[in-house]
Amino acid sequence: MQLSHSFSSIKLFENCPLRYYHQRIAKTVKDQGGEASLHGERIHKFLEERLKGVLEELPSEVANLEPVVSVIKAMVGTGDLHIEQEMTLNPGLTPTGWWDPDAWIRSKLDVLIVKKHSAVVMDWKTGKRRPDFTQLELFALQVFAHYPDVELVTSTFVWTQDMSTDKEIYRKRDASVYWERLLDRIRRIEVAAEKDNWPAKPSGLCRYCPCKDFCDYAK
Repeated sequence: MQLSHSFSSIKLFENCPLRYYHQRIAKTVKDQGGEASLHGERIHKFLEERLKGVLEELPSEVANLEPVVSVIKAMVGTGDLHIEQEMTLNPGLTPTGWWDPDAWIRSKLDVLIVKKHSAVVMDWKTGKRRPDFTQLELFALQVFAHYPDVELVTSTFVWTQDMSTDKEIYRKRDASVYWERLLDRIRRIEVAAEKDNWPAKPSGLCRYCPCKDFCDYAK
C-alpha cells in the first residue's frame, strides 16, 4: 500500500503515531473538528470567495482582512493569481493529479501568485501563532516542481487574529536541502508502516483526540 502525505498528515504522525494509524490507516476514527476548526473553515471560505470576486467585500467577521485582500490584488501585477491551488507530486517528485493513483504528497495553497521567475505563497492561519516553517518549505517545493521557471518563492503565514505574519524566502538552488529534511520526516512514517509499529505518544492533545474513548493513554 502506498501512503500519501501532506504537511498535516506528517504533523499528525509526529504528534501521535497511534492516532495517525487509527485515523489514516485503519480509518476507525474520524476527526470531527471543533469550533476552532469550523471558524477556520469559515474564514478560509470568505477569503477564497472575496479573492475570486464572488464577494464584493468581506463580511463583518473578517472585515479587518480587507487591506490584505487589497495588498494581494496589488501584488499580482502581470502575474497569475491562483486561489486554493491544489498541488500533488508522485514518488518521483513529478506533478500528478490530486486523485491520481500515484498521488504521493499533496498541498493546497491558499494564495499563489506566479510571475516569470518568482512566486508568492500565502497561507491563512486562524489559530494561535505557532509557525512551523516546514509547511512553507513544502509549499515552495511544490511550486518549484509545478512551475519549472520559478527560481525564488516567498512564503508567508498570515495570522488572521492579529494580522501578524511570518515570512521565509526559498531558492530553487537549495531545493535538495529542503527535500532532504522533508523526506527524512516522511521516511519515519513509511518505516512505521513497514514494521506496523504505531506507538502512542501521550500529550496534552490526548483530551481532544478522536481515539480517547478506547486509548488507555487518554484516560
